[in-house]
Amino acid sequence: MKSLLFAAGFAALLPLVSVPADPPKHEKVADQPPKHAKEVEEPGLMVSRSEVMKKDPVADLGVARYWAVEKGKDVWSLLVEVNGTIPLHFHPDGVHRMYVLEGKLKCTVGKETMEMGPGDYMLIPKGVRHKFEKVGDGKAYFVTVDTPPINPANNVWLEPAPKK
Repeated sequence: MKSLLFAAGFAALLPLVSVPADPPKHEKVADQPPKHAKEVEEPGLMVSRSEVMKKDPVADLGVARYWAVEKGKDVWSLLVEVNGTIPLHFHPDGVHRMYVLEGKLKCTVGKETMEMGPGDYMLIPKGVRHKFEKVGDGKAYFVTVDTPPINPANNVWLEPAPKK
């Protein structure tokens, strides 16, 4: 009798604990205030990491792979997977703004070194030397927003460049 009651109770609760379907990728937002006179309608960019990583990397240095998230004339944004050490270098043509998404990195910017993790931010001015080393097991990812866009062909390597 107890097992029958348990089974009936479990069956009644099952719909409450079922896994919901994935939400639509992009939903229309309802019930918004009216459009402002200075407001414009332009498409934005919302993309998941998994969507970005389905594409081929734009660069693979062996110690790091790079995927383009956004590429424009004024800005270039990259998702970077670090699996080794990106040697000391600098960029003569743009500023890096970087957020660590996952994992731990030992980052050197100029004369300072800091271990950084998810949520940490760094700004690397144009022409300032920097280096990244993955710390510990697992993967390390950061996203960079470069203004103006940095041309990797212009990188100045102060330590031997990585060889794939």
